[in-house]
Amino acid sequence: MNTKATTAELVAAARAHHQYDRVRLVEDPYALGLCGRPLRLLVTIRPLAWLASRTVLRDLQPTVLGVLIRARYSEQALEAAVRDGITQYVIVGAGLDSFALRRTDLMEHMDVFEIDLPGMQAVKRARVARAGFEVPTRVHFVAADLTQVPLMEALAGASAFDPRRRAFLSLLGLTYYLTSEVIVATVRSIAQGVAPGSELVLDHMLDDASAWPAHRGKRETLEAYVAKRGEPMVSDFSLAGMSALMADAGFDTVEGITMMDLSDRFAGEVGPLPFETPGIFACGHFRRTGTDSSGAE
Repeated sequence: MNTKATTAELVAAARAHHQYDRVRLVEDPYALGLCGRPLRLLVTIRPLAWLASRTVLRDLQPTVLGVLIRARYSEQALEAAVRDGITQYVIVGAGLDSFALRRTDLMEHMDVFEIDLPGMQAVKRARVARAGFEVPTRVHFVAADLTQVPLMEALAGASAFDPRRRAFLSLLGLTYYLTSEVIVATVRSIAQGVAPGSELVLDHMLDDASAWPAHRGKRETLEAYVAKRGEPMVSDFSLAGMSALMADAGFDTVEGITMMDLSDRFAGEVGPLPFETPGIFACGHFRRTGTDSSGAE
């Protein structure tokens, strides 16, 4: 299994483990089936899960909550976009994402394009087949290495994607591992290839000046953990810095917000969350500048 699959495994396991929490940010009955056998056993054998959460995974627990927060944030923005007539959803770095399986309510209204490395998509297809899950017909797998191929060039190979129609794109868990230069190139590629009025949600690491001082140790722990798995984190931004990058590429900022603030927002919606979110992450919601010429569908 490649290193991308390893990161994807951790995210899927986090969603699966979250289903045992009393208060849930994301309802995901498919996450467990998408996990590999070792993590599937770790999640389902409760004594092992309890032991792991208090030993080897203890320092990662707050980070796991961030994975769930960004998923809820993105899907709430997507729901609003669908109500506004957007009918194309592009998941960049999809990994073992279960959106198309669990959000059948939204799948009735859109085509979904999952972009990831060929090896990662092979892993996912095998997991889906093993679990007996049925992939909706409006899901399109797009294999691409975004460090080598511009995103929109890769997406052009998917015949179902229509660049004249507005799209919603999510880049979750991705910017951390890309250099600023690759992020800029990716965002500019998106801006040049999507219709005005298209929307994009991403998450990112906060820079040192923006991070909550008491939580910088958690950042160091996380960086060391993922670096050992071959995916070092190489970029961070302030909220203003990310907004400036997106504006330069052609996107207006709808909202830039730290995950600590999102944690408070969602706690007001669903109740007290399992543990504190570290002040080292943020999310952003952006809209392609210009007037939408495609019309609501």
